[in-house]
Amino acid sequence: MSFLSRTLRALSLPLFCALLWWAPVGSAQAATCSASMTNLSFGPVELVDGGTPPSVTATLSYTCSNTSGNTESLRVCFNIGDGDQSLGSFDPRLMKLTTGNNTLRFRLFQGTSGTVWGSNGNAAVPFPFTDTMTIPRRSSITRNTTMRGELLALQGSAPPGLYRDNFGGIHTSITLSSNTGSAVPGNCNGSSSGNFPFEANATVAKSCLVTADPLNFGSIDGLPGAANRDQTSTINVTCSGSIVYKVGLSPSNGSTTGAGVMSPTGGVPGNTDTVAYRLYRDANRSLPWGSVVDTNTVTATGNGTAQVLTVYGRVLGSSVNVRPDSYRDTVTVTVTY
Repeated sequence: MSFLSRTLRALSLPLFCALLWWAPVGSAQAATCSASMTNLSFGPVELVDGGTPPSVTATLSYTCSNTSGNTESLRVCFNIGDGDQSLGSFDPRLMKLTTGNNTLRFRLFQGTSGTVWGSNGNAAVPFPFTDTMTIPRRSSITRNTTMRGELLALQGSAPPGLYRDNFGGIHTSITLSSNTGSAVPGNCNGSSSGNFPFEANATVAKSCLVTADPLNFGSIDGLPGAANRDQTSTINVTCSGSIVYKVGLSPSNGSTTGAGVMSPTGGVPGNTDTVAYRLYRDANRSLPWGSVVDTNTVTATGNGTAQVLTVYGRVLGSSVNVRPDSYRDTVTVTVTY
């Protein structure tokens, strides 16, 4: 019995030693990193003015951990590709309208710099965001950085709606290299350490801009029986792409049919005379231009650029029997969309 007992003890010893020998190897694996990115949300944007919308930011938060018993030095790259909707376009990238094929162009930058945020090995956008750090044994380091997004100008033709580009799956990645000690690796090609999905989105709002030139009838014969005086003016309307809009004109007397009167500007004391005029939609001056939508207004469809509408004006000669003076009226232009 005692011999058997000794034999069992002798067999158990190598097994115990083997376990002790393998344990340090498993714990000596290098560092890993994880990260998350907030969505890049431009919010509602108006694009018809031709200017550049304000830039917006998203935040990348990341933690790198060293579970080994040695100090580890890391070079970490946070890579961003084109996104599900960009179809191989890296700069600018593309958001796509959720209800159609229209796109919205945007760019991604590293913080406040002019460096486009790209990915390691991508010839089009070769610069990922890169960080280096030295992590003591069994420790972690947490940091964050900012990504800046900018919409390109001159995209007023984009139809209103929600646009998105999804950077999930393969469109982001974390790659890193690590060395034991304080020497930081020269690249980040050592291993992959997950991804940090996010979405870029913007809502293009319905919007219109309108400007108008004066309708100047010039000098008119103030005697009875004078001929009609015809002149034209222009209204410039810029509306979002595909927006149907309707333009109405309202003289200051409240007329809904474009029948206004000009009053003296005060050059002749006590003058209360007025000059009647009419506004029309056509050169023949047979279609009044008023303010009743779909009855005597002008309808058009926006394309993101200024569209010129002609106002045909007429001073009625039959109404001209007034004192010499300057006469004026204010017409309100209303765009309904």
